Amino acid sequence: MVVKREDIVTPASVTDEYPSGARGVVAGFRSLLTGFGITVDKVRRGPVTLRYPAEKVTVSSRWRGALRLRGVLGRDDIQLLTSEPPAYNAVIDDLYRADRLPGCVGECPANVDARGQAHLIADARVDEAYELVRERNIMPGVLGRICHHPCETACRRNFYDEPIAIRPLHRFAFEEYQKLRPERLAPLPNTLGKTVAVIGSGPSGLAAAFDLMRLGYGVVMYEREAAPGGALRSGVPSYRLPRDVLSREIDDIVEMGLELHCGVEVGKHKLLGAIMRENDAVLLAVGLQQSRILPIPGADSEGVVGALEFLWAGNHNAEAGVRGKRVFVIGGGNVAVDVARVALRVGASEVRLASLEASDEMPAHPWEIEEALDEGVIATCSVGPEEVLAEHGRVVGMRMRECLSVFDEAGRFSPKFGDGLTDFECDVVVFAIGQAARLDSLISGTEVLVSGQGRLVVSGSLFTTSTESVFACGEVVTGPGSAIGSIATGHEAAISIHRFLQGQPVDDEQRVARPVPGPMGYAKADMADVEPSRHRPVVSLVSPEERVLDFRPVEPGLSFDEAMAEAKRCLRCESEVCVGCTFCARTCPDLAISVERVDEPGARCVTEYELDLTKCCFCGLCAEQCPTSALVHTGQYELSFFHRDLMVFDKKEMLRDGAGDRATGLDGKDIPGCPGTREVGL
Repeated sequence: MVVKREDIVTPASVTDEYPSGARGVVAGFRSLLTGFGITVDKVRRGPVTLRYPAEKVTVSSRWRGALRLRGVLGRDDIQLLTSEPPAYNAVIDDLYRADRLPGCVGECPANVDARGQAHLIADARVDEAYELVRERNIMPGVLGRICHHPCETACRRNFYDEPIAIRPLHRFAFEEYQKLRPERLAPLPNTLGKTVAVIGSGPSGLAAAFDLMRLGYGVVMYEREAAPGGALRSGVPSYRLPRDVLSREIDDIVEMGLELHCGVEVGKHKLLGAIMRENDAVLLAVGLQQSRILPIPGADSEGVVGALEFLWAGNHNAEAGVRGKRVFVIGGGNVAVDVARVALRVGASEVRLASLEASDEMPAHPWEIEEALDEGVIATCSVGPEEVLAEHGRVVGMRMRECLSVFDEAGRFSPKFGDGLTDFECDVVVFAIGQAARLDSLISGTEVLVSGQGRLVVSGSLFTTSTESVFACGEVVTGPGSAIGSIATGHEAAISIHRFLQGQPVDDEQRVARPVPGPMGYAKADMADVEPSRHRPVVSLVSPEERVLDFRPVEPGLSFDEAMAEAKRCLRCESEVCVGCTFCARTCPDLAISVERVDEPGARCVTEYELDLTKCCFCGLCAEQCPTSALVHTGQYELSFFHRDLMVFDKKEMLRDGAGDRATGLDGKDIPGCPGTREVGL
């Protein structure tokens, strides 16, 4: 013991020995008495118990305890989103409330299980993938070619590299399914003894019909055209949607029990009132059948035509009367772009597309605009129609006024025009500025009401009309929109019809509304250092010079190998099952995680998952990065190990129960001495 001089207050003597002689005996005896006195005093006072306040401690889910996995590929399966049609919204709502709804599923208007599709395709269960998707996207082969794929915009893979090719995988699943089609189709008989009539064979009517057939109703469908498909057949050009694909998927529904009558215009060949008497319920899914044309000077001249009529002629006849002529298309949406591209294919010498919006504001999809420009369409933006120029009753040009802005400060459509005028020479003017429904003859003799704007009076969320047994869905309710959006309305209308026919209130607290998550977006990922295996497959279009010559399809599909590789790229978001994506290992600043997996179809599994706690700094970045929410922190903040080897958690240990507050490295391992156990040196 060292005693510093400055610490000494009074002289002291420190020694381990007593003095010699009698003084030593007395000092020793005195020491014994002192110790005995202290002992007696402690005994007399009794024990003292310290009590601390009882306090419930809740461990945060972000607690930086030792990590664990909730599930792992190969042991745990990915949840497939499937149910009877009336209960599907509840499935989606439960996942949404639990914060487990994948972005691709939530962003899709029909909540198609894109995650399940990729999982099944990667396992070589392509037929099951097609049937899973068909429950919500009634025609995967069709939508696999024309859908605007909002699911891909919400794909979390955008954050890391490139989104999964969900739309092309729909098409791939359809093409593979055709090889098994005869043995996979199962009839859907009328087991409830009730029938529903559907007027219109577009995507919304077909979706509702399929749901009702699955529920056990008989469905009879009426289509005024000679072939079914509605706007998909009459409006979507065949270079985007081959007609044999559309026919094949509708034929499948017919083989399953749909009673389809084509060439029957309700209101002309058969009255709606008679159909109402013959069936237990009626669904109006007639879409929008006529184009809007602005009432400007010269609009009645020969050579002015509406977009729908122009597309019908081009798609059915490959001839629209514009061969060798200059065509001026007014509009900036997808229909306008389709008109312009069709005009080139039916022989127009020049096609100009004019829109109110600036080039970066046009409502058409960017890839559609780019393809049109590549083919030779001329875009003239920020102009609005002033007058159709005509001589002797025929179109000779179009006068356009400069447009300064399209929307006001509140984002409402309120175009402001300047003084500048420009004349363009042309022979044909096509208005592609919107569509309207033709309803007068359809509802004649019934009590179905139409608003002053010529639209059905419909409850927008329940799809009921003013007549109890009559419902409506699709664009006749929503206005112009996407095919997948129309399909979503068909599902909702089918639920309303089912509840009505079962004697239940169409709207009550037991009916679950589809949740609508906020739009998701990601900044474009830097692909400079991304390895090729993480890239999305590139689908090269036919060259513009070739594709503009006819209506042959312009986009090839994925090859078998490309589709399988792409399905494996899917992260299976929010499944709570580790799929070995390795993003946790890539994120770890201490290189404490090691992950390996095999991707053999039918035997896909994570073969290795190791966490080295001797390196882990418990920062939690790996868990925050995990796309499936499988990697989570525990409250096991106390680490107690008998051997250093136990600090490296293998896959089995990572799948341990996360309860308790101690991690020992033994919870996931067998007891030493048991069969198959590695000795750990206890």
